[in-house]
Amino acid sequence: MKLLRVCMIVCLVGLVVGCAAPRTGQHKVTFDYDVDFDFQGVQTYDWVTMPGTLKIERFNRIRIEEAVDKHLAARGLRRTAEHPDVYFVMYGGRYKEADLTVLNVDYEVYEVGRLKLAVYDTKTNEEVWWSETRADLFHQMTPEEKQDVIMIAVQRLLDFYPPQP
Repeated sequence: MKLLRVCMIVCLVGLVVGCAAPRTGQHKVTFDYDVDFDFQGVQTYDWVTMPGTLKIERFNRIRIEEAVDKHLAARGLRRTAEHPDVYFVMYGGRYKEADLTVLNVDYEVYEVGRLKLAVYDTKTNEEVWWSETRADLFHQMTPEEKQDVIMIAVQRLLDFYPPQP
């Protein structure tokens, strides 16, 4: 019986600590890529708009594009509309998460944002790399706060581009 009480206390403490974590903290990044694609040969890129791109609000699309351009330029990649090596595409979306309050036995369901960057080979139009993370942008945020969240999310996504063999 004593062991059961200890286990319950440990579980309760773990649940309280987990629920107390801030929503805007670091989020997991997932990625994948085509192991046969030659990423070392990529010198130029351009942006392509797809239906998933249009789910992202216009000003945030501009912020994301500028953040990616800045990071890629620092790595020596050049943006050009004339015969780029790859196309970059951004996707956005929302999904629901629940926040539980243990003591009041209450919960809140809220939407969180996700940001996905994908790279397509211009010769085959096939996706060769993608990376995705949460990027929570709330309406009450100032443009500067949104810019900061986007810069961090883009940096974290591009930490995996180009993939290291």
